[in-house]
Amino acid sequence: MKKILTKFEHFQYFYPYTVAIVGAKFGEKINFMSAAWHTPLSFSPPLFGVLISKKRFSHYIISNAKEFTANFLPFNKVKISAQMGRKTGKEIDKIKAFKINLLPSKVISSPILEDSYVALECKLIEIRTYGDHDLFVGEVVAVHHDEEAFKENGVLNTKKVKPLLYLGSDMYITTDAKTLKHMLPD
Repeated sequence: MKKILTKFEHFQYFYPYTVAIVGAKFGEKINFMSAAWHTPLSFSPPLFGVLISKKRFSHYIISNAKEFTANFLPFNKVKISAQMGRKTGKEIDKIKAFKINLLPSKVISSPILEDSYVALECKLIEIRTYGDHDLFVGEVVAVHHDEEAFKENGVLNTKKVKPLLYLGSDMYITTDAKTLKHMLPD
């Protein structure tokens, strides 16, 4: 029998989820944060959303920059995700402190992470409050991707890239390519 909760301390029952390292540049300040609460919202136009608490420094940076990047790292870069998620850009320069290599974007001014296997450049089109988080909706204006990381059909090649997945409570996991199943409808 399943246990039913109507009051709960943790809200992470839907994990694992890919980690997006979300960042932006406002003035001379560049900041990135780890985010597990993100999602594509539309194919046409291509929209991508990320939920960020108003308490986060990234909320301030992205709100003012009016743009952001969403960077996806392989599992072997898990330390970067942990560092970006546990330290605040209000107190330290994460780029210098963690020796993060950046690359310039093509359309917006906020940089991408060199170690990402895919990165999205997004122009902010809306911010909407949902509970204790704000949904930042960006129109994807450019996609940077490692060609070897994806198959011809655009699906992640898990033989080449082990995606970084957040399991909750500061724990991470990845996939095993041997478990891949392509299920066709009957």
